[in-house]
Amino acid sequence: MTDQITTPILIVGGGPVGLSLALDLGWRGIKHTLIERDSGTAVVMLAKANGLDERTMEMYRRWGVSDRLKEVGFPADHPGDTVYATSLNGYYIGRSILASMNESKTPAFTPQKAQRAPQYELDPVLANAVKTRGLTDILYGTEFDRFEQDEDGVTVKVIDVKTQRSFTIRCKYLVACDGAGSKARQLLGISFEGKQLDFSLSAMIRIPNLKMTPANMGGERYLLINESSVWCVFTSVDGREIWRITVHGSQDRLDVDRYDITADIKRAIGSDDVPFEILRLIPWRRSQCSAAKYEAGRVVLAGDSAHTMSPTGGHGLNTGVGDVSDLSWMLQASLDGWGGKNLLKAYEQERRPVGIRNAASCTRNYAAWVQDGKYTDVFDPGPKGDACRKKVGDHFVNALKDEWYSVGIALGYRYENSPVIVPDGSPPTPDSPIEYIPTARPGHRAPHAWLSDGRSTIDLFGHGFVLLRFAHDLDVSTLENAARSLGVPLMTYDVEDPKIASLYERKLVLVRPDGFVAWRADKLPADNLELLNTVRGAKI
Repeated sequence: MTDQITTPILIVGGGPVGLSLALDLGWRGIKHTLIERDSGTAVVMLAKANGLDERTMEMYRRWGVSDRLKEVGFPADHPGDTVYATSLNGYYIGRSILASMNESKTPAFTPQKAQRAPQYELDPVLANAVKTRGLTDILYGTEFDRFEQDEDGVTVKVIDVKTQRSFTIRCKYLVACDGAGSKARQLLGISFEGKQLDFSLSAMIRIPNLKMTPANMGGERYLLINESSVWCVFTSVDGREIWRITVHGSQDRLDVDRYDITADIKRAIGSDDVPFEILRLIPWRRSQCSAAKYEAGRVVLAGDSAHTMSPTGGHGLNTGVGDVSDLSWMLQASLDGWGGKNLLKAYEQERRPVGIRNAASCTRNYAAWVQDGKYTDVFDPGPKGDACRKKVGDHFVNALKDEWYSVGIALGYRYENSPVIVPDGSPPTPDSPIEYIPTARPGHRAPHAWLSDGRSTIDLFGHGFVLLRFAHDLDVSTLENAARSLGVPLMTYDVEDPKIASLYERKLVLVRPDGFVAWRADKLPADNLELLNTVRGAKI
């Protein structure tokens, strides 16, 4: 290996966000390098995310991996219910019903429904797709050490974990996807603002023949409740025999070197006679934090290095993929020369509020878990206990709707006040966690609709800007010529369907490469260069 490698973009971190960025850059034809400290992908079984929301699946559709994820994910016939109980073999308290993948229907406003896929199966699918694309140099066993940046790029020192030999990588841009403890963020001196919510300990366990009371069967996850709150979460990881148990408390009490979680597992199962195997213990902090800045010169943060959130909602990974969707086209524009000098500053202004929004939603969900409910009769075997359990079950079913039904979080975020979005004065749609209202208002995701050739409108977007024209008599050649003069990729697409025209509300709609509406109107502006300079970040 040479003492210095040169690459346009260096990605630090080979988790799902780093791999997703590599996928999108490869899809755009951009060569780049990814470094990962571990010796490979998914070398350990991670007790992490397994819910891929509708927007994430739209991106995986773009990159050609959505069908593969259906094959390796959670069993398609397994219900997604959340069951509230005192233990798996204890009292039934209530149930939030979520259909199996086979039974769930794709919503009318997206071409992709949400998917369940445990991270230890997701990551290899992404890594294999990255390797197949052939534009990513993946350096496993390579640790990020430090960097220096100048006007023209970033010089990064890295270390071969096995030999401890150091070498440098020279890149135009460095993207840090290196997790909540991001060394890149720390070296930049960027504060990580927010709060710690608790300390948790998770165990991955194998239970080959788990039996439970009939009333409690069919759950994907179990929120186990004592006299005051949820004390434990018991989640099916693979829909078969791998489970995850999570308990929360103080770091001292849950010290992984001293704490015996065996008693908690038996308590959660509600039986001492069920054999199980503990595969791995993982201590972790539940937090709600956001980097004060997402961008510093040529170094950019994405995923957990930019934001952390409680897993109560499953929005952490999905928010990271949203970062990738927004960031990747800006990197391409900057490399290709048609992006404005300060385009990447818009990334922070767009994505940071979304990260804060999503994290706040997760924290509200978590607060509903751990509030002191004083469920003093929940273990009573008689009518008093029945009444208590009914009341507690109804409470959790209602209180956690935002957690289990969150399509508004997935698709309803918007880039208000972005310097590369041209507002049209229309009012925003409600920002609800559980409801999504399609709109082509600038700053929102361009709505999905099925085209006459069988494609989704979503499938039109990605490579450059797309001008949707709903009135064929409008001459848009001046905008096309202006884009050509600036080197901005622009394609005009005529839509004849009046229903889609009604959905988009204007005769002309300019959609960015990430599928978000940049501008719309019924006629071209007086100054086409002014419009293009705004949306490409040349006016910031």
